[in-house]
Amino acid sequence: MRKLGTSIAFLALAGCASTNYSDFVMGEAFISKLEINEIHNLKRGKHKLKISFAYEISEYVGVGGAGLYNCSVQFLTLNGTTTTTVITRGRHLPCELDNAKGEISITWPTILDKTFSPSKEQLAQIKYPMEYYVAIHQRTGENTSKIIGKSPIQVSSVKI
Repeated sequence: MRKLGTSIAFLALAGCASTNYSDFVMGEAFISKLEINEIHNLKRGKHKLKISFAYEISEYVGVGGAGLYNCSVQFLTLNGTTTTTVITRGRHLPCELDNAKGEISITWPTILDKTFSPSKEQLAQIKYPMEYYVAIHQRTGENTSKIIGKSPIQVSSVKI
């Protein structure tokens, strides 16, 4: 009986081992049918993007790849890098892609939205008028990912 308990514990621990993301082939993602509506009332600290799009991921990893793909909105900064505004909720990202192709609708807060609470430094680094794009990421490590597809750059209609 003791050996059975030890065997079950070992199997449970082996099942919880970390994922080796280098085992997965890097895919390529395509975004189509992109529609974006800006929702804003800057006096009340509201600025969100209502986004919908279709996507397709080549070399999609289904089994064993749960949480491997996600999307984000990347805002361009003055130094040529990008930043995003969404904080993960627990271990789940707000825009996980669980199929090789599909359609997504999501409301994404911008750096001007009060729910994000940006610092003065973050606000000073954003390029104005705000420029952004929708990106699809594939995880490359526990806390890292690579953009495998993105939309054309969009320009905010908000004037600051």
